[in-house]
Amino acid sequence: MEPLEPKRFNHKVGEIDWYCELRGSGPTIVLIPSGEGDCANFETVARALADEFTVLTFDTPGFSRSSAPPDSISALLLARQIAALVTSLDLAPATFYGCSSGGIAALSLAADHPEIVRDVIVHEAALVKDTAWPEAGRARFAQLSTLDDDSIVRTCKEWFRTGMNSNPAAWDALGPDYHRRLEKNYVTWVRHYGRASDAFPSYGRDELTRRPIAWSIGGFSEVHFAVSNLRVAQRADINVDILMCKHFPQVEIPDVLSSRIRKHAKQHLSKAEHAPQ
Repeated sequence: MEPLEPKRFNHKVGEIDWYCELRGSGPTIVLIPSGEGDCANFETVARALADEFTVLTFDTPGFSRSSAPPDSISALLLARQIAALVTSLDLAPATFYGCSSGGIAALSLAADHPEIVRDVIVHEAALVKDTAWPEAGRARFAQLSTLDDDSIVRTCKEWFRTGMNSNPAAWDALGPDYHRRLEKNYVTWVRHYGRASDAFPSYGRDELTRRPIAWSIGGFSEVHFAVSNLRVAQRADINVDILMCKHFPQVEIPDVLSSRIRKHAKQHLSKAEHAPQ
């Protein structure tokens, strides 16, 4: 049987007009985009999970097909915005997945909005404050921000394609429309993400134990991702798994990621959610 096309729609919550895609039926899984802000790279994972779950994906505010938020973008602000979106669509409680800055948003949802969170699955959250070299992370953003827009696009295209992906061919296969949208998104990411003081928060044991968290890092990734994620997960005695990918498992190993999300989501379903729909 051919997979059903997702329901694609815009949904306004407050000042934000969200572009959303909704698939399947059953308990909710929410897939949060990372810094590139576009949900199209979740298509394979979302399609795989839609046989048992309601799967919500979206473009983050100010990126691709969602309208712009206020001037700054941060994980805590994004978590509040996602909480408002999920609540308005009556899709709580949900399992939330995110990597990189999407992972930060997922952790912030568990810490600050536990009432809508069933569990969280995180891959290489952008824990800049907890790296061994936080100054280097801030310096990278500062250096990028000095470039003109065309140079930002050229630099980010290569960095996202090969620096953060072990499978450039899979990245390319996301298609010309996706990569055209990302050209604008790269500039938005560099110019606006990280300005707020809470853009890259840290988390303590209490915040990390409000909801169950499944954590992973990429076996092929830069060491600073591993260092920061291991350091923070250790505060709450959370095991960290190693996946054979870099920073974007939804692109590099979508079948592995969808199986991982399915497994952990099912572990935390309530008896009511286990009942046939």
